Amino acid sequence: MTAKSIQQFLAAARSAVRSGLKSTSGRILLVTGNESADLDSFASSLLFAYLTYSHAESRMGKLNGYEDVIPMLNIPREEVSLRPELHYLLTKLRMPESDVICKDEFLASIDRSKTDKVDVVLLDHNNLGSELGDMFGKNVVAILDHHTDEGFYKSAEPRIIAPVGSCTSLVVKYFDHYFRLGPDEFSTSDEQKDVAWLGLAPILVDTANLTSKQTQEDIDAVAMLVRVVSAGIAGVGGEKEGYYSELMAAKRSIDSFSLRDILRKDYKEWLEDNGIRVGISSSVKSLVWTSKKFGWEGVKTGIESWANERKLDAYIFMDSFQDPEEGYRRDLLVSVCSEKGNVRVRKFLDSAQIEFQLEPFSEKDCLGMLNNDKDGLWCFKQRNLKASRKQVAPLVRHFMQE
Repeated sequence: MTAKSIQQFLAAARSAVRSGLKSTSGRILLVTGNESADLDSFASSLLFAYLTYSHAESRMGKLNGYEDVIPMLNIPREEVSLRPELHYLLTKLRMPESDVICKDEFLASIDRSKTDKVDVVLLDHNNLGSELGDMFGKNVVAILDHHTDEGFYKSAEPRIIAPVGSCTSLVVKYFDHYFRLGPDEFSTSDEQKDVAWLGLAPILVDTANLTSKQTQEDIDAVAMLVRVVSAGIAGVGGEKEGYYSELMAAKRSIDSFSLRDILRKDYKEWLEDNGIRVGISSSVKSLVWTSKKFGWEGVKTGIESWANERKLDAYIFMDSFQDPEEGYRRDLLVSVCSEKGNVRVRKFLDSAQIEFQLEPFSEKDCLGMLNNDKDGLWCFKQRNLKASRKQVAPLVRHFMQE
């Protein structure tokens, strides 16, 4: 691979995959985010891959000497269209959507009998699950993540797992030599500006423009990136605000989606050691909006169909949105999907109602979403607004593992 800019790097990696990695004689470094494939997973993995490729000798120690460095979006190609915010970001950075490398394309390009030549870096998760875990679980060499530490891959180096707002902030901190400007530096290259805009996107989205769940690492990363993009330019602060607004507008553009698309757009799934499988979807539209669009019976049927398709024992639908009367809001829907999940889900609810301050919908605003113990389906307003999927998932998994 030969490239200078981040656009050239992604195109070269895509070309390597298209021509087939089966004949590659050297080692391959696969850099991938989690299966929700949100902006944080995409940007953190692309940033890490590009800066490892372009600055390996100066920072990465043992992570050098690879013939190909491949940033991979951890979803099949058909699901890229479900991420309008990704399309917006790629357009801003002048990257064709076709240059993004998806999981099915990478797996089709490699020799599965020689998976030992593929090393893996995990961004935005610390447990490589499903098919990738079966193939490359022994090859994880580095981790940067901000979720609960599941205790795997202790020999990974670096192995940085910290509770920051955005995983991309950890990447920016790790490669701060690239982003940090000296006191006498008043200009940056277009290449650096593009890389900085890429890094800003998920941090701004994940922290609501540094107003929610932000840590000092996120604040420092944004300050560093803004200085890069603003070098030699006046008034970029307002441009940052507009950037965040446009990213969020794109992220919320799901009106044309089917219910199945909404359920699978931002979805994570875990298979526990006892065989219990649980899935959690996150949505930028409220349960009320979803019920108005598809009808409550349609929502229940859609969830049942999705649970059957994914072979789930338990399913959770979360949302986060701006309510015109109450301001920022969260809802939580919990569904029993099998007999094995029944007792475990009910134990989770006993704990979750206190920890996440769950309040049943009233008849006034539920549109028929009355909690139905017989059906094993419950809907709540979640008054603990700080509890995102990062907080809900560990608790539900705790009860699923019993």
